[in-house]
Amino acid sequence: MGKSLAVLLFSVIIFLFQAGAALAEPQIKINKTTNQLQFQRDGTIIKTFPVATGKLPSYTPEGTFTVVTKLVNPYYSKLGIPGGSPQNPLGARWLGLDIGGGGIYGIHGTNNPASIGTYASAGCIRMYNKDVIWLYDHTSPGTLVRIISTPAAPQAAPQTRPVVIAAEGRRVTVDTPGLSDGDYSPLLPLRTVFELLGYTVRWDGAASSVHLSSNAKKISVSCADGMVTTANRAFKLAGITTVPGAVHGPLSLWRHMLPAHQISWDPVTGVVTFIRQTGAAPLPGPTSPPPGTPDRSPGGSVPGVLKPGGPGDTGP
Repeated sequence: MGKSLAVLLFSVIIFLFQAGAALAEPQIKINKTTNQLQFQRDGTIIKTFPVATGKLPSYTPEGTFTVVTKLVNPYYSKLGIPGGSPQNPLGARWLGLDIGGGGIYGIHGTNNPASIGTYASAGCIRMYNKDVIWLYDHTSPGTLVRIISTPAAPQAAPQTRPVVIAAEGRRVTVDTPGLSDGDYSPLLPLRTVFELLGYTVRWDGAASSVHLSSNAKKISVSCADGMVTTANRAFKLAGITTVPGAVHGPLSLWRHMLPAHQISWDPVTGVVTFIRQTGAAPLPGPTSPPPGTPDRSPGGSVPGVLKPGGPGDTGP
């Protein structure tokens, strides 16, 4: 009896030790519904980052995968773009997943930061370069990556904070609903910003959408599904938030809708500045993919050398 009890206790201790060791390993969770990536350790969320995922729900696979490759300044073989080039859609780092062998689907940087927070890729998970560098430095081969589609859990009403919006020579102070998750920048009210920029703003309660117009420019924002429609294109953006009485959006929304403006955020002074650029390129046409997004044709690689460029990472 005593020997059996000792064996049982020893087995329980070994199990708890192994479970604790597994829990202590870092894990990555990506939610396609919210376009957020969480880095967890010991069951605690250490950091949350905004990401871009597949243009269609089926493009980014769901399930539990493993990081099997890590590359600095990855070469993009599909278009022959060397690592470190400003034209390289894979950005500064590549964390390849075991699905596809580590060179097809992965977490990587981007040369198109305005796409972060949207559904823009052909399968991969895009991050801001500064964020993917942090993730690369804190992730080892073998790290589990779980990709899901789950609505965000209800949260308490966010605390507001004063933010100054500077545009067209005017400054307005607004109370914003805290910071957008992972982006470390404020959520800004659509009506206030667009009126500062000279737009007429109309709210369509029946369709839960905002309609904006300035001379020949027209923009519609659907609060129901995050779809933004301009004269030249339509795209879907995560992060649009409705606070009682006002619709707010993250900086990625403004950068996507207002490519003719330089938009900067100073967390020290609490000022967001909109500066109209001269000679800015127009919005891409309705059939044009977001800049830096190649097609989905298979990519090649040099034998024995991993070079991301397959169908999954064609959505950098």
